[in-house]
Amino acid sequence: MQSNNPILTRSETYADYSQPMTVQGAIQKSVLLTSISAIVGIALFFYCAVTLNVGIAQTATLVGAIGGFILALIATFKPNTAPILAIPYALFEGAFLGGVSFVFQMKYPGAPVQALLATFITSLVMFGLYKFKIIRATEKFKSVVMSATIAIALVFVVQIIMRLAFGSSIPYIFESNWLGIGLAVFIAVIASLNLILDFDLIENAAAQRAAKSFEWVCAIALLATLVWMYISFLRIIGLLSND
Repeated sequence: MQSNNPILTRSETYADYSQPMTVQGAIQKSVLLTSISAIVGIALFFYCAVTLNVGIAQTATLVGAIGGFILALIATFKPNTAPILAIPYALFEGAFLGGVSFVFQMKYPGAPVQALLATFITSLVMFGLYKFKIIRATEKFKSVVMSATIAIALVFVVQIIMRLAFGSSIPYIFESNWLGIGLAVFIAVIASLNLILDFDLIENAAAQRAAKSFEWVCAIALLATLVWMYISFLRIIGLLSND
């Protein structure tokens, strides 16, 4: 069983006929993790807004991104640890969201609200498309989305290395031009399509009677995708504001 997610790329499940996972259980845990991240993110955002402390926001963004990434990797390769790591993962994601949202708010007033609205509406649309089988998670669909996701991840890895090692950037594609905006839109589309893969992951894992603990892996995967979508919309808004 795989979650074709930018953070969660490999998750193995095993049948558990005594206490299998359920779709409802995965949804409940997803709502719980998302709520925790939202509460932490909002609290941090308003704290930074009141104190006008950009330093805390930047630190929270960095710590949240690194901490969340590490915990997600551990939960991916060792699914039995997911029940323990899920809440800390949500806290890290909340810190990341609160910090990055404040940074964008300072530079592009109103951007976080617009990105949040776009994420919410897109999530509803993706769920509807999946629910009514307008978009099916076929093997070809999964392969295309996963390949695009990996390609995007590699581009960002190269960008990070260039920033840290040379203080430079990949020319054009991260700038406020037609190419940069086009890439940002493409990334947002791929991020949104990952929701289809996560919905399919939940249904297939439940159908195969995966262990109850795998509900937490599904919840982590879904939260990771939602965060990716939100950040993608923030980038688009930022690039358009600079254009």
